[in-house]
Amino acid sequence: MGKRLLKQNIKPDLIFSSPAVRALTTAQIIAGVVGYAAGDIKESPALYHASEETILEVLHSIEDDVDTVMIFGHNPGLTDFANELLGAEIGNIPTAGVVAGKLEIDSWKDATWDCGKLQFFDYPKKEH
Repeated sequence: MGKRLLKQNIKPDLIFSSPAVRALTTAQIIAGVVGYAAGDIKESPALYHASEETILEVLHSIEDDVDTVMIFGHNPGLTDFANELLGAEIGNIPTAGVVAGKLEIDSWKDATWDCGKLQFFDYPKKEH
């Protein structure tokens, strides 16, 4: 999935991850592929099995000098978050699935439901 993100020219300014082993390990692997220092990943205990509302609160905590963020977490909250934020209709984000969206906001604190548009949804078993 990291290679697919590179092909899309996706380079995060910030990576947030749940401290759960699988989420954090996935974040570290993707970080290495896209050129983000694994030591700079911000572990957020709030992301551990978080609801969509909690993930939105994490988004609100981001400094405005950050343009591109990756969040590694858990379902069902992550799928619900993506759908609400981007007005999408994704049934389930599978393990290592990636949802990318562009938000129409001036500040991360302005993020609300339906403030963005889905750019793409990809996952390991998706045919290309």
